[in-house]
Order: sequence, then structure tokens, then C-alpha cells
Amino acid sequence: MIHASVLADALGALKPEAPLTSGRLTLSPFTCTRPGKTRYVLLATAISRGRLTVTEVSDGGSVPYLKAVNQGPWPVLIFDGEELVGAKQNRIVNTTILVGVGETILPVSCVEHGRWSSRSRAFAAGEWTSHPRLRREKELQVRSALASNPRASTVRTSAGPERAQEERASFYRADQGAVWQEVERHSRDLGVDSRTGAMADAYQERAQDLDHLLAAFGGQGSEATPGDVPVQGMVGAAVFLDGAFLCLDALWSVRRFGQIYPKLLRGYALESLQTPPAKRPVPTDPEAEVLRLFAELASAHPLERAGVDLGTDLRVETPTALGAGLAFKDDLLQLSVFPR
Repeated sequence: MIHASVLADALGALKPEAPLTSGRLTLSPFTCTRPGKTRYVLLATAISRGRLTVTEVSDGGSVPYLKAVNQGPWPVLIFDGEELVGAKQNRIVNTTILVGVGETILPVSCVEHGRWSSRSRAFAAGEWTSHPRLRREKELQVRSALASNPRASTVRTSAGPERAQEERASFYRADQGAVWQEVERHSRDLGVDSRTGAMADAYQERAQDLDHLLAAFGGQGSEATPGDVPVQGMVGAAVFLDGAFLCLDALWSVRRFGQIYPKLLRGYALESLQTPPAKRPVPTDPEAEVLRLFAELASAHPLERAGVDLGTDLRVETPTALGAGLAFKDDLLQLSVFPR
């Protein structure tokens, strides 16, 4: 359990800042007293520089898998729920993946039920992550798939490193039917009618509403640039909808979180546009809830498995939360937390 201390140390270095509220959303940002050490680039940057290409695994394609070719020199981090747009159908990654130099198979889920025809050879990076409810449902599915396969804890080099990586990718499965159902439910609730059942259409059709919300959280909106964050030194935020905990996302370092922040924020904002529940939850104190979450997670013992490619996958379960993170050597790179 070498990564238990990595998780606890990373959480202990976080400092909650004053919450921000707009409409139904509250963000409780947090900063970090200790910077990340691992050098990597993010999906959109690597694709735009021509250093990363993501395609179907073959001419025929395979819904739950894509192929990434990283020309380096740095690993590429793809954040949980980031969307890849194009090729035969749009997909989201099932978990956070640190893609090493060379070829990597990515475990993904389709978020465009009604298309299986090529629009491009390679995928582009979407401008959003999927909304938190979909990410939480997918987390439960992946967690169940990992727990049901004992080899998920051991496979690294059997049948050679390339075959081992493909096998590891197969362990990070989601329930495709359930993913489609959530995308359809979400679009219907937002009043979005997509010809191909594409999650991306909801973001595009509600872009004006999203810009209004995004501007309240650090100058985000149609004129936003990566790095616009409400608090300098921010590496993450806990998110509350109608006062109830929705999710927590963190990415080390400060610079990389600034780059992923607009994508995450679009997912949070789109969820807040859904119809409120008939019975509103009892609001919590965001700052107190963040401190409680940090303490609860720091005392948990994460389950460690080989990551999809580089690093170690961490799954944490507490009485109130489910967490998934990615560590590389002695460095925690990413953490996402959802309510149980």
C-alpha cells in the first residue's frame, strides 16, 4: 500500500478557499502547498501539437476501444470523462489514463448511439468532460468490472508488455447500454433532440446558457482561455448542486488544472441546467464538507492496480464517497470523488 501515503500526503497539502456560487452551482476551490513533479501534457495540447493521434483500433472499429499513438517526448494525460469527437462515433474515456510514448489501447464508452460511420480518420479533443452524473455512473460500472476480475490487480507483463497493456485496458469496462441511457435521459431533460443521440449536441445547443454560468466562475465563457481560474494556485474544486455534494476533481499541477478547468466546468454547468428534483436536498456547508471529505479520504486505504498504461490506478471507498485517482511513482496526478 505504498500509495496510501501518497494519497494522504497530497490531500494534506490542499487548502480550501472561499466558495463561489452562481445559480444552483457552488464551487469550493482548493489550492496546494506542494506542486506536482511529473511532467506530462494534456489531451487537447498533444493533439493540437501533432504529438498524439487517436483513431479507431482498425478500419472496422470496436466500440469499447480506441488506439492512441503518442510520439512523445512526454506522457499524455487524458482526464476521466473527456470526450473524443469524430471517427465512427464520439467516445469518452472510462478512467483517467496516462499514455506513454508509443501505442496504447484506450478503454472508452460511446456517447453517440445513432452513428457508426466515419467522419474523420482521427479524433479531435472535445471542449468538455461528461456531466458528473454520467461520470459517477461510469465510475460505479468500472469499479464493479475491476472488482469482478482478479487479474486486474496482477497483469503487467504476461504475454509481453503490449499484450499486457491491451489486457489491462479490457478490465476498465463500463456498461455501454447504461451509458447510452444516461446520455438520452440527460438530453431529454435538457430539451435537446440529437439526430445521432450525441452527448456533444447538448453542449452545443445549450452553449449560450453555459457561457452565462461559466462567466461566474473565473471569467469562463466563449472568450475564455485555458488558465482562467477563480483562485490563483488552484488545483481542484469540490462542486455542489443545490447545496448537495456533486463531485470533486483535482489535477496536479496548477498549470495543468488551469488547462482542464474549462472542460470540467462545462460538465458541471450542463448538469445544473437539468430540471431540479421535486424535493431539494438539505444544503451543506461547502467549506466544512470539503474538510470532512479530505479527512475521510486521507484515512482510507486505496485499492491499487496497474493503470491502463502508465502509473497506478487508485480506487477509494469511504462511508460517504467513492474516489478514483492516478498515481505515477510517488506522485498523485489526479483525483475525482463522487457521493456514494
